[in-house]
Amino acid sequence: MMNAARTTLRGAAAAAVVAFAMIGTFLTPVPAAAAHVKPAARTIHAGPAVTDGTERLAGEDRYETSVAVSKNFAPGVPIVYVATGQDYPDALSAAAAAASAGGPLLLTLRTRVPDVVRQELKRLSPDRIVVVGGSGVISASVLETLSETAPTARVAGADRYKTSAALVSATFGAAGAGHVFLATGRTFPDALAASGAAGAEAAPVLLVDGAQSRLPDHTMRLLTALGASRISIAGGYGAISEGEQAQLQRAGFAVERHAGRGRYETAASINEAFFTPESAPAVFLATGEDFPDALAGAALAGGMGAPLFVVQRTCAPQAVRSAVTAFGEATRVALGGAAVVSSSAARLNPCTTSDSAKLSMDFATSGWHLTTASPIPYGDRAPVDVRSAAQPVDATGLRIYTRRDNGARADHPVVYAQYGISALQEYERTGEELWRARAIRNAERLIEMRSLRGDAWWFSYTFPWTYDGRTLSAPWWSAMAQGQALSLFVRLAEETGERRWETAAEHTWQSFLQARSTKSPWSSTIIDGLLYLEEYAGDQPPLRVLNGQIFALFGVHDYWRLTGDPTAARLFDGGATTVLAMMPKIRVPNGVSYYCVQDGFCQRPRWQDAKYHAIHSWQLDTLATLTGDRRFSEWASLLREDWSAPGTYSARRSAQGAPLNADPLDSEVWNDEH
Repeated sequence: MMNAARTTLRGAAAAAVVAFAMIGTFLTPVPAAAAHVKPAARTIHAGPAVTDGTERLAGEDRYETSVAVSKNFAPGVPIVYVATGQDYPDALSAAAAAASAGGPLLLTLRTRVPDVVRQELKRLSPDRIVVVGGSGVISASVLETLSETAPTARVAGADRYKTSAALVSATFGAAGAGHVFLATGRTFPDALAASGAAGAEAAPVLLVDGAQSRLPDHTMRLLTALGASRISIAGGYGAISEGEQAQLQRAGFAVERHAGRGRYETAASINEAFFTPESAPAVFLATGEDFPDALAGAALAGGMGAPLFVVQRTCAPQAVRSAVTAFGEATRVALGGAAVVSSSAARLNPCTTSDSAKLSMDFATSGWHLTTASPIPYGDRAPVDVRSAAQPVDATGLRIYTRRDNGARADHPVVYAQYGISALQEYERTGEELWRARAIRNAERLIEMRSLRGDAWWFSYTFPWTYDGRTLSAPWWSAMAQGQALSLFVRLAEETGERRWETAAEHTWQSFLQARSTKSPWSSTIIDGLLYLEEYAGDQPPLRVLNGQIFALFGVHDYWRLTGDPTAARLFDGGATTVLAMMPKIRVPNGVSYYCVQDGFCQRPRWQDAKYHAIHSWQLDTLATLTGDRRFSEWASLLREDWSAPGTYSARRSAQGAPLNADPLDSEVWNDEH
C-alpha cells in the first residue's frame, strides 16, 4: 500500500513538474537539506585495484563512469542531481549541492537518459530528482523520463552563472551558508577541486565570471541572502580577478584565496588548506585535462568530505605528489579509465624528476640552548611602516612593488613578506581587522607565486638584477625571502589557527634543507665548514650578505618556535655561528660596516652602507636575545661605536623603534635604475 501510494504521488508530482518546465519556468525550488549528509557508504566500492591499493571508478564512457561512482550510495537517497554529460558548467555547482544534500550526481544526454543511468536511478530509489540546466542542455523529454522514477524538478538560469546561482539559492537558501566557495565558470579544474573542500565544509560552490572587474549585483545579493561571512576563492587572479576580490572585501566578507601556479597546484593548495591526514577518508584523483569523469566523482568526494586532486594523464605533478603523499594511508581513488588517469598517474609517478638533494648537516655549530621564552624576532620593531605612503597597496591590500628599470609592477617576495609581518603586528597592536586582512592577502600572494623543488616551496624573483657589474639572471632566489615568508606563515598559523598557514610554513621550511644546485632553486650553501643562507642565490657567486643571513635565521627560529623541530634548531645554530665568523669581515673599525663578505669583492667602500650598518647592530642584538650569547651584543656595540649618525636608527634606539625598511633591492650599493 505504501509503495503504491508513493508511486501514485510520484506520478502526479512528476506530471506537474514536467508541465511546469515545458512553459519555460526554470527556477523550481529544491528543498534544502536540513543538515549536511554524507553518503551511507564510507568504503569505496570500485573496480579492481589499480596498484598499491589505489581503486578506480570507471565505465565504458562518462555516463557509465557516473554510475560507477553512484554505486557508492545506498538505495533510498534523499535526492539525485542530473546534469548534462556534454559540458561542465551546470555540473560543477551541482557536485557541491549533491554533496551537501547527501545524493549522487548522474550524467545524461540532452534528449535521452542512457539505459545504464535509468537502471541506476531505479536502484537508488531517490525521494526526488533535480535536473540542472535549461531545456537547451537537457530536454523536457528527459525530465519526463526521470519523473517515472521520482518527482523531478528543473533548476536553471539564463546562463551558467545564473544557473549556478539558482542552484545554490535553491539548495542552500533555506538553511543559509556562512561559507561559500567561488570558482570561475570559464574552466572546470578549480571548481572540481573546490567540491571536496566545499563538501567537507557543507558549503556551496558558486560559479562566477572571474574575468570581470566586479561581481554582478545579483551575485552580491545572493551572498548576502545566504548569510555568508566567509568567501574562499578557488584559483589565482587569472581565474577570479583582483577587482572582484576587492569588491568582496569592501562589502565586509572575510576573503581567502587558495591558488597556485596552474590548476594542479591550485587543487593542492585548496586541499592542503581544508584537510588533514586524519580527516581524509579517501583521496580522489581526476584528470585535469578534461571534465566528464570527474564531475560525478566530485559529488562523492564532497559528500565524503574527501579531497579531490587533478593530475596529468600519465603522471602526477610535484605539488599533487607532495600533498597526496601527506595523506598517508588514505585510499586513493582514480576517476575514469586508464585513458584519462593512467596507472602511472594513479601511482603518483612524477611528471618530472626533481632535484631534491638534501643539504649536508656537516657545518659548524655552537650548541646554544634555544628557549621559547626569548622575545620573538621583530617584536621590538616592524620591518616596514604599513601606514606610510611609501608602502602603497592595491585595492585588495597587496603591497605594490614597481621595478626601477622599466617601471613595471612585479612580484617581490621580500616586499610581500615584510609588509605581511608588519600588517599583522599592526593588527595585534590596534585590533583593526584591515591589517589582518592585508597580512593574509600578502601571504596568499606568496603562496600563489610559489615554485616547487621537491616538497619545498620557493618564492622566486622573476626579473633580473644588476649590481656592481654583475647581473643575476631570472629566476633567482633569496634565503631572506624564504625566511621572512616563513616568519609570516608561522605568525598567521598562530594568529588564525588555520591549517593552510601551517602547511605553508612546513613547505617553506623544507627549502632551507635543500642543497645548492645549478638547475634548481637554492639558498643554503656550506663554505669552509660554515652554513650560509644566501640572499642572492642564482648564477652569480654568493655574496654572503649579513642582513639577509640574519633575516633568514629569524624565519628558521620562528619555525622552531612553532614546531620544536630539532633540525630547525640545528640549522639556526649553524647559521648564527656563521654570523659570528662573518663579523670580522663585516666590521670596518671607525667606519660603516660592509654589506657582505665575499672575498675580494665586498671589502671596498662601494659595499659600505649606513642604512644596513644600523640594521646590522639591531639584528645582532636580537641574536643575542635568541641565543643568550653576549658576543652578538658586543659586536652590535662595536658597530655603534664605529659609526652612528645623529637622527639615524642607531642613535635613536627608542622603545618604540623605527621600521627597518630592509628591502634587499633598495640600497645605495646597487647599480643603474634597478
